[in-house]
Amino acid sequence: MINLFLITVLTLFIPPIEYPIPKTEHLLFYIQRTHNSNTIVYDANFDKDGNLNATKPIDTYWLRFDEQGQRMELRTIEKWYVYGVECEKANNGYDYRMKLAAKETVKFWLKQTGPFQAEIHTDIGGIPSKLDHLYITTDENSLLLKVLYGEFFGKDLESGEKTYHKKIMD
Repeated sequence: MINLFLITVLTLFIPPIEYPIPKTEHLLFYIQRTHNSNTIVYDANFDKDGNLNATKPIDTYWLRFDEQGQRMELRTIEKWYVYGVECEKANNGYDYRMKLAAKETVKFWLKQTGPFQAEIHTDIGGIPSKLDHLYITTDENSLLLKVLYGEFFGKDLESGEKTYHKKIMD
């Protein structure tokens, strides 16, 4: 009984596996999961003049690192319920409010910072931050994939210091 308890406690403090980091030209952020190294990528989508595309400012897709690292479009169900994004024009100094399908309550803001340059901003642990990536830990022992917690990684918008927050999912 004690050994099971120790194993459970220790696994909570083991850092995530080192997965490949996506290298794309207009990377905004990415999501990785405990399930495998396949990564969901969110790129800024620009027009030929370097401005965010008004109808589709974010391009979302898989990089299948567990295979040959190829790009794969999200399936329709993944877009609607988990990894898809919805963007609407903002009027608060940001270009767009971004909603992530899986967690519409978290506020994400898309800001163009220059020609062919953009960032996603959000609060990470109460600190306004530039989002770098999310890491999602799941319970793979259940019949349906259950998210246990999400980890947010970014940089403080003022100081540039790293920011981190672990959110336990209900």
